[in-house]
Amino acid sequence: METVRIRTPQSLLRLLPRLVGSAEAPSLVALPFHRGRSGMPMVLDLPEPRSERAITRAIRAGARGADAVVLVACLPSPLGADPLPLQQELRGIVDRLGRAGIRCLELLALAPDAWGDYAAPECARGPLAELDLLDDPAPGVPAPPVIPGVPVHRDDDAARAVEGWLDSIHLVELNAAADAPIAALERAVELAPRLGAGRGPLGVDPAKAAAVAIALVAHPMLRDLAIELAIDGTDAAAATLAAIDEHGSLAADGAAERFLGCGPEPDAERLHDRLRRWTTIAEATPLEGRAPVLVIVGFLHFFVGRGRTAGRCAELAMAADPELTMAPLLRDIIDAKGAPDWVLHSGDRE
Repeated sequence: METVRIRTPQSLLRLLPRLVGSAEAPSLVALPFHRGRSGMPMVLDLPEPRSERAITRAIRAGARGADAVVLVACLPSPLGADPLPLQQELRGIVDRLGRAGIRCLELLALAPDAWGDYAAPECARGPLAELDLLDDPAPGVPAPPVIPGVPVHRDDDAARAVEGWLDSIHLVELNAAADAPIAALERAVELAPRLGAGRGPLGVDPAKAAAVAIALVAHPMLRDLAIELAIDGTDAAAATLAAIDEHGSLAADGAAERFLGCGPEPDAERLHDRLRRWTTIAEATPLEGRAPVLVIVGFLHFFVGRGRTAGRCAELAMAADPELTMAPLLRDIIDAKGAPDWVLHSGDRE
């Protein structure tokens, strides 16, 4: 494990993308610490009047065992020369956390034009350009791949190729894929980075593989199977598939508990990789077929602790298909729990 020392607000802001991925404005990033070691970062809504109590509860729930926290308000509008916004609301959160035994180490603002420090809200702003001039705050540590946000529809050759295959694929091929769903879903995920590239050396078109997967996950059982494949791999998915009874129950009890965020921590590298690949497929999916894929992406965001993004995926899925019951269920899980057990308890580890 690499040790990175953060000595200044600038170095913290320079390191922020490595800690949380893309923190889209408006949002409040909370980075908990336990005995000087960082825990799982959280991305929440910016506070509004009378929302300090709810946000404080969310930070405490997601930072169990933490004794300190760093807060960064990612603002959508330039700072200019005006006083830092949301001072009263953010100070209210800091005070509430302090009374709960969680000390705020830094309270910073990050805007499109500059950064600021709430410890000196009237002082001159720091230009973003100075962050790029700093020495790397994590020398020798490779930057992790970017964690994507909410899928945004693509209007390019890849999306058109996927749509073309969805319109022309034969029912016989779909039935064959449904008879071996794990292989079909894994093939689509493996080829997702090459969408739009056309047939490869083995004659397989990634766009066709994605179209088959999109058609398959329209079936609730196979959508759940795709989620389990992403979090726990082929062996777990095969066991669940074998446990499904002839009446088509959606998942074994163990898999259902997994969707609630229970059980052992999944492999983070695999989970992030699957999140990127399913996001690529979701962005190439036509609107009328996007809801089940958005649910898959939403659950993967929930599994990595990005409840805000997961909730947005659920809302978009509900808008695309109001009849899809799994989307409001995902929204309910996020509202009730916030994050899976392995994220909520990450601060308990020594």
